[in-house]
Amino acid sequence: MSASPPDLTLLPATSVPVEDTTAPLRFSFVSLVTNPEQYTAMVESFIAKGFTTDICEYLYGDNRGGNAFDGFSGLNRLIRAARGTYVICLHQDVVASDDGIDVLEERLADLHRCDPNWGVAANAGRVGKQYHLRISDKHGMQRKRGDLPSQVNVVDENFFILRRDRLVFLSYDLKGFHLYGLDIVLKAQALGLTAYAIDFLVTHMGAATVDERYLACQDQFEAKMEKLMPNRVVQTLAEPIELRGHRYRFFYRSLRRYLRRQKILRRAERQKR
Repeated sequence: MSASPPDLTLLPATSVPVEDTTAPLRFSFVSLVTNPEQYTAMVESFIAKGFTTDICEYLYGDNRGGNAFDGFSGLNRLIRAARGTYVICLHQDVVASDDGIDVLEERLADLHRCDPNWGVAANAGRVGKQYHLRISDKHGMQRKRGDLPSQVNVVDENFFILRRDRLVFLSYDLKGFHLYGLDIVLKAQALGLTAYAIDFLVTHMGAATVDERYLACQDQFEAKMEKLMPNRVVQTLAEPIELRGHRYRFFYRSLRRYLRRQKILRRAERQKR
């Protein structure tokens, strides 16, 4: 006569369910803050659109006294702390527009139906030379470009959404405040997930900046990815990232940096006039 199997409920151990249904909140908004006025406007605008504090939380990394929270490691810290079913990473200078919580819930439900393996969703993205976006910004109000929803290879950092049950983190060996929208998509794709631009309108009060800090992020990103990928050009929302593994890499990088700096200088001169 065989012995009865041990009763696992008597052990100091816990059975984990197949699906994670423990998220106490619907949405977690995570941001890095340098400007309290902008951040206050952001939080108040989303609460007014139905993202109330009984179902949402607003977490921030306090950079008012300096960059204690980096764009990569700092956001990872906030993502780990988030308790929502969905984690929304957004700039402090983004405010809610016409679309509220009901619209976002509908867009995410549609995404689950068309692609259960999506891992990142954003209001703006790009694949190749084609932009897919829904945004109000300095280039125009209520802009819509490309097909939505549409699968993309990079998302804009102003507003993107992660899933708690398919949670993706940013690289731990990169630093800065640029290109994490590309990094998060590459991480998702490496895990077998997809990224989409969706039809959800927000207003971005700021503007993208390609400056020396951007170029520094670009260099470190390419140096990292060249070790992992064959020759490839990845289109970001601003500038293409060239991943070259051949012996002319240094020449191409130096030439490109020179041309980018000249472009930055010309832009600065125009702004002074």
